[in-house]
Amino acid sequence: MEKENRTNVFDNLETPRSNLSMNFSVNDLSGSIRDLSLNIFPGSYSDGASNNSLGSFSESSSRTQEASPDNQETRLENSRTLMPTPLYQDNNIWALDQSTNNGLGNGSNYCYFSHNQEPGRNDNGEFLLEGEHLIQYATTVQGSRNLQNLLASTELYSVTEILYFASDMLNRVLDLVHDLPVIYYLMLHQQGCYVCSKLVDACNPQQLELILYTITRNPNLFVEICCNIHGQKVIKKLTKIVKNTPLVYYLLDTLYMQFNQLMINQVGLYVIISCLDCLNVEQNTFLCGAVIDNCLLLSTNRIGCVSVNNFIDRIQGSQRHMLLQLIANNAVFLSQDPWGNFVVRKVLGLENPIYSAITGATLRGYYATLSVQKWGCHVVEKCLLSQAVVIYVVDDLLRCSANQLLQIARDRFGNFVIQKALVATKKGNSGLHLILLKRLEPSLGVLQYGYGKNVYSLITRGVPINEII
Repeated sequence: MEKENRTNVFDNLETPRSNLSMNFSVNDLSGSIRDLSLNIFPGSYSDGASNNSLGSFSESSSRTQEASPDNQETRLENSRTLMPTPLYQDNNIWALDQSTNNGLGNGSNYCYFSHNQEPGRNDNGEFLLEGEHLIQYATTVQGSRNLQNLLASTELYSVTEILYFASDMLNRVLDLVHDLPVIYYLMLHQQGCYVCSKLVDACNPQQLELILYTITRNPNLFVEICCNIHGQKVIKKLTKIVKNTPLVYYLLDTLYMQFNQLMINQVGLYVIISCLDCLNVEQNTFLCGAVIDNCLLLSTNRIGCVSVNNFIDRIQGSQRHMLLQLIANNAVFLSQDPWGNFVVRKVLGLENPIYSAITGATLRGYYATLSVQKWGCHVVEKCLLSQAVVIYVVDDLLRCSANQLLQIARDRFGNFVIQKALVATKKGNSGLHLILLKRLEPSLGVLQYGYGKNVYSLITRGVPINEII
């Protein structure tokens, strides 16, 4: 039931029609930030006898200006140096005026919040930017831009004002809609995630802690955010902001608990990788320990093997040795797996003589079997590119019977292994090259057909040193 509510929440966010004119548009709803700023702060508009809309304020101001030139000059000066009162001095903070003309001459709308009217509307029938209305507004292109400017534009607002906006905005995005916090819906939305990103930038450590607690207290929701293309941007931003604070360990602990789920998701894995890129070695100890503990499980997963390879590129210190040795010691199992073979080939591709030798020695006695397997043959061919491992491979092939060696040479996968072995041994000026040729010569007649013809052609025309197969 909870999942159904989450799925349909944006469908349920219908704008009430009672206060919308027939020609109402998104441009009318959004307005410019400068227009917005005139009504953000209590006391910046008149509390006249009529309604408190900006239109009434503008009209009454115009009549007053015409009657008194001195007053007009004073008001003009005030408009140039607008100094809003503190955000929490009165009850009005932000709400959304749905009128088509607010007296600014451009038909745009403005916002202020009110704490003591009925939920959803204030006394003037204006929609309050909270709950579903906040989600609806923040997930529009212009609404998202407006809120971003409120939280980040130092050209339009002072630092103090922005901090006030962030504090009140934080309270509203932590409210629940369908039993889930508003920030959850915003993080998963293409436009809403940018509002969350600016909010995170404007928050202090205590507020960041509150955000982290809100999005991590439900592990399933946290994983859903990390595995969403928009949500993962906010998590990455959070990581960079808290990396030099104790909060980073709170975040890392949550990532550690959900490590496997994130590592096998093509979006979620980049949340983990971003931590490896921006955090120091000590901070990454948790995640590196997790990949070692789950190495074999992850290596045999389609996405997980990519994640492990990313760790191989980044892991450092003693944990790097532990990870590479673990892979090398389990090379037989991983080489026969559709995805695990990529991890073994990654270790061999490092061209580290220590780990290449361990891998090569581990595979001794299995090269003939792996040569005729779809996945294993790629590992054997990779081994033939390492001078430290070539001798292990060719030695295994020469230990085969004449019939078994012929079967490998005629196999759809094995023929590539034999070709690579011939090239590698000749390139290394190894006596093993001549021995291998002599073993294959009696079978040249049979090799002229099927997949064996590739080996036959290579032998008859002469094995080149720089042959690429």
